[in-house]
Amino acid sequence: MAESDMTGSKLVFIDIDGTLADENHIVPESAKTACARAQANGHKLFICTGRSAPKIERNILDLGFDGVVSVAGAQANIGSELLFQHLVSPEAIDAAMAYFAEHHIESYQWQGADGMYISEGYRRHLESKGKTWNRGEFARFWHLLDEVEVPAGSTLGHTIHVSKGSYFTGPEPDVSFENTQHDLAPWFELVHGSYDKISPNNGELLINGIDKGTAVRDVASLLGYAIADTIAIGDSDNDTAMLKAAGTSVAMGNAIHGIQAFCDIITTDIRDNGLANAFKTLGLA
Repeated sequence: MAESDMTGSKLVFIDIDGTLADENHIVPESAKTACARAQANGHKLFICTGRSAPKIERNILDLGFDGVVSVAGAQANIGSELLFQHLVSPEAIDAAMAYFAEHHIESYQWQGADGMYISEGYRRHLESKGKTWNRGEFARFWHLLDEVEVPAGSTLGHTIHVSKGSYFTGPEPDVSFENTQHDLAPWFELVHGSYDKISPNNGELLINGIDKGTAVRDVASLLGYAIADTIAIGDSDNDTAMLKAAGTSVAMGNAIHGIQAFCDIITTDIRDNGLANAFKTLGLA
C-alpha cells in the first residue's frame, strides 16, 4: 500500500501490561472504545508486547487489533500471516544458562512462538502467586525446562526455538542488573524486567539488534507507513526502543523507569482512562 493511499492514517503500537491492560490483565472499557473508534477512523493498531504470542489472552486478541508484535519485537503477525520472526542463537541460550547456574539465578524463562520454557524456580514463583500456569487457555504452551529432552551430543540451545529470555534473582544476588547486563552483552541486549517488587536484579534478554524499536520500523516499512506517521504508547523501560523509534511517543501516567523524560506526551494513569485520553489528545478517536 502506497503512503499516498493512507492520508491521515496512523500506525499505532500499544504495549499491553500497564498500558492497554492493568495489573489484573483487565482492559478498561474506555480503552476498548477508543481502540474501536480509532480503527473506524482508519488508523491501524498493533499490540507491541514483550510477551510471546501464546501468552496473550484471548480476551485481548478478541478486541480485533490489526496486528501483533510479540516477544519484544522479535516477531510480528497480521492474523495468521507471519511478517517476520527472529530467534535467539543456540550459543546465546547456552551462555545464559551457564551464567544462571554460575550465579545461582534460579527463576527464568525462554519465550517464543512455541510457548514458554520455564525453570523449576520460575514454576515455584508462579505457584506461590496462585497462578494455574499448567491449566486454562495457556496450559499447552508451558514447558518445564527440566522436562525438555536434549538429544545426546546436543545442548538446550540447539533444542528449543525461542525469541527472548527473562529472569529474576533472589533478594540478595551476587551480581547486580548492571553486572548481568555487562556479562551477557556479547549475546544479549538487557532491559529492566517487571519484577522490581520482588527482585533487585531482574531483566529481559533480547536478541542483540532486535527490539520493539526495530519492530516499529520494520512493520511501518512493510505496511508502507512513514515513521512520522507512527505512534508508540508504553509505560516502562522495555518500551524505550519502541518509544524512541516512533514518530510520536506517549508515556502512561503510571510510567516507571523515567521514560516520561523523553516522550512527547504524558497521558493519565491507566486507572484514569490513560489510553483513551492519549487517543483523544492525538486525535485518533
